[in-house]
Amino acid sequence: MPIHIDFFHPSRLVIAVVRGAITADDVRESVQQFLASDVLHYRKIIDIASPTAPLDSAAVHMLAELVLSRAVSRPRGALAFVVSPGQAADNASTFAQLTSAERPVKVFHSLHAARKWLDEHPIA
Repeated sequence: MPIHIDFFHPSRLVIAVVRGAITADDVRESVQQFLASDVLHYRKIIDIASPTAPLDSAAVHMLAELVLSRAVSRPRGALAFVVSPGQAADNASTFAQLTSAERPVKVFHSLHAARKWLDEHPIA
């Protein structure tokens, strides 16, 4: 699978790394793994700096709706995207705009900056 997810339960952190070509089904499966694992309150880093075939705009909107449709008992954890210029960066910005009312979300061009920003947000 082109999306690798690690859950760090003691620090309440999730890191997902996307490599290669991905489909909306790949991302939907990963989102459902997040939902089933009850980690929406964890802080998250989503590294989409090197997908070879980013999602289209319709898929990004569908995924935002899927995430927002899930009721949570705790506040959603901060979300940091790590991107390189291009369609994946545009997708991250779109997703951030669609979901920013639910939790802090920001797009970065370096993993270091993303991690530093997440460290400024409390662990839920």
